[in-house]
Amino acid sequence: MRELTTRFLAGVLAVASVLLPRDGRARWREEALAVLLDVPTPLRFRYAVDTLVKLPLLAWQQRLGARPAHAPLSRPVSAFAGAGLIGVMVTMVSALCLTPLIGEDAAEFLFLLAPFGMLPAVAARSFHRARRRGGGARRHLLAALVTLFAGTGPVAAGVLATGVGAAGADGPSVVAVALVAGLAPGLWLLHTGVEALVRGRGPAALGALAAAAGTGLVGVPVGLHLGMLAPDLRWLSLLISALSLLALVPSFAAWSVWAGLRLLTGRSDPLAR
Repeated sequence: MRELTTRFLAGVLAVASVLLPRDGRARWREEALAVLLDVPTPLRFRYAVDTLVKLPLLAWQQRLGARPAHAPLSRPVSAFAGAGLIGVMVTMVSALCLTPLIGEDAAEFLFLLAPFGMLPAVAARSFHRARRRGGGARRHLLAALVTLFAGTGPVAAGVLATGVGAAGADGPSVVAVALVAGLAPGLWLLHTGVEALVRGRGPAALGALAAAAGTGLVGVPVGLHLGMLAPDLRWLSLLISALSLLALVPSFAAWSVWAGLRLLTGRSDPLAR
C-alpha cells in the first residue's frame, strides 16, 4: 500500500512540476515527495492538496527571480528625467502663486506647459524598454507614440482633436479623440505604479502614489467628457471629477517630487521595468 501511494504521489508531483522552471523540477519533486511521505497517513493527501495549491505561486516567484537583471538608466538620463518630474510641480506651483502678477492667461500657459516635465521620464522608460526587448522600427515607433501622448498630456490631445476637427469630423468624434489621447498620461502612470507594486521595485508607498495619481489622471478627463456627452449625467461627471481631483493633487505632487529626487540622486530607478 505504501509503495502504491508513493507511486501515485510521485506521478502527481511529476505532472504538477511542469509549472516550474525546468532546472528546479527534479529537486522540487524529490523534496515535496519526501515531505509528504513523512506526514502521517491521515493527513498526507491534505498536505498534497496544499502543496499543489501553492505551486503556481512558487512557480511565479521562481520565474520572476530567474529573470536577468537589466541595466538601469544612465546617470545623465536618470538625472534629466528626475529634473523633469520635479519641474512639473515647480511649474504648477509657480502658476498658482504668480497668477496675480502674471495674469490668468500666462498662468494657463504654465499649466499647459507643466505636463512636458513628464516627457523625459516617459521617453527614458519607453525607449529603454524598446531596446531591452530587441529594438526594431516597430518597437521604437510604439515608444515614440507613448512618449508623445503620455509625455505631453493635454497638448497632444488638443492637437489631435484639432486635427480631427479640421478634417471635418463631427463634435462627438473630436471629443472621443481628445478623451483617448488625454487618458494616456494617467494610464501610463497607473501602469507604472501597479507594475512597481507587483514586482516589488522601489518603496511600496511610491508605487501606490503613482497608481493613485494615475487613477486620478484617468478620472478627471472621463468625468469632464462624460458631462459633455451625457448632460443628464452631469451629477455623476461632477462626482467623478471631484473624487479624481482629490486623489490626483496630493498623490501626483508627492510622486513626482519623490520619484524625481530618487532619479536625481541615483538612489534607485523608480522607472525600472
